Amino acid sequence: MMDREHRTSPHNMGNEHYPSLFRSADVVSGAAQKTYLLLQRMHLGSLVLASTIAAFTALATNTFSTGLHSAIAIVLVLGLLILWIARSRQDDKAWFDGRAIAESVKTATWRFMMNAQPFQTNDTVEDRLVSELREIRQARPDFGKRLAGVMDSNASEITDFMRQIRSASSDERKGFYIESRVRNQKSWYSHKAKTNAKSGARWFWATAGLQAIAVTTAIIQAVTGGLGFNVVPVLTTCAAAVAAWSQMKRHDELAQAYALAAQELGELESLANNPNILGEFSQFVEQVEETISREHTMWCARRDVGLSRRTGDRTR
Repeated sequence: MMDREHRTSPHNMGNEHYPSLFRSADVVSGAAQKTYLLLQRMHLGSLVLASTIAAFTALATNTFSTGLHSAIAIVLVLGLLILWIARSRQDDKAWFDGRAIAESVKTATWRFMMNAQPFQTNDTVEDRLVSELREIRQARPDFGKRLAGVMDSNASEITDFMRQIRSASSDERKGFYIESRVRNQKSWYSHKAKTNAKSGARWFWATAGLQAIAVTTAIIQAVTGGLGFNVVPVLTTCAAAVAAWSQMKRHDELAQAYALAAQELGELESLANNPNILGEFSQFVEQVEETISREHTMWCARRDVGLSRRTGDRTR
């Protein structure tokens, strides 16, 4: 969910400004996502390939037919092996857990920088944040094994940039938060809502098109008494694979969730023009972070990963 451009303008916060836990979780989650989706594509591709080879068996001689059936068996075994590897690696769990940790750290970071609850006491606030980050990390001990390979032991959990923003004036903090958190997040949600809506429509029509071609081909086969080479099973397998991929990506659900989150942040952004917002800024930050956490909670709920109300993190 966080494939952001790393910009360092005064009005934007780059990944390098967040705690090292965020950066590590983001890297691990992104890598796990790529691996998981690659394995899923390979598995679905093996089914389509096996179906395509099977379509040629009707045209083959007995000798060649034996070779084709052997090829089908090999492809299906490879597909089964890929499925087993995907299950044993659990890259999907690492992807979801990493996203949950990264979002939790992000929320805690913004609350810290804006002097919002629960980081309003200056005396022990840094200790409180470090303890908060430790709890977020320890809530998912299995993910810690993956973090160990990318964590920088010399990196700071509280960056100088975070301290600089926290110590800035109220006006400066307000301007930075509205621009870098509210508007930036709203823009990201809007963009993702549009791209997911387009992708959802594209995969829907791809599935419908393949099924329509399969129906047409089946009718032609019935009318002509068979054409020898039957592509109907290939088309139906392709349609099923496309539908399975679309279901896994959940474009339509994400488009609706992102659009709603963008609308809610837009409404909150309009409140930022209130001249009295500085006196209620902590509550304003709370509302914004709750809105963002609520969207991510919905994202996690679809994948059996939960977030807490305060920082966005809890165990399953």
